[in-house]
Amino acid sequence: MKTRDLLIGALIGAGAAAITTSTIASKKTYISPEKALKAVKGAVKPTYTVKGSWIHMKTDSVEKFDLPFTVYAGGLTCEKEGQLQQLEFMVDAETGTLVELQAQ
Repeated sequence: MKTRDLLIGALIGAGAAAITTSTIASKKTYISPEKALKAVKGAVKPTYTVKGSWIHMKTDSVEKFDLPFTVYAGGLTCEKEGQLQQLEFMVDAETGTLVELQAQ
């Protein structure tokens, strides 16, 4: 009886470990929102002087160019040629690549 109980316990443990490993492996990893914001600032630096910025801390799912993206959304207050401008952006949460930038 003890051997049977031990075997059942081992099988349950192995099954739980396999499910946990599978779940962890299937989750995508995202860069931090702070790192994404830094990437956006770097991308616009040749054109704009960034005076202020913000970013949502949670990701959103969007479709751009008929492709699905997981993105962080945010905004920048920038100066260009002495004029302040508000920009909104979407940045890929996996790579930090700027997906969209538009003036408001």
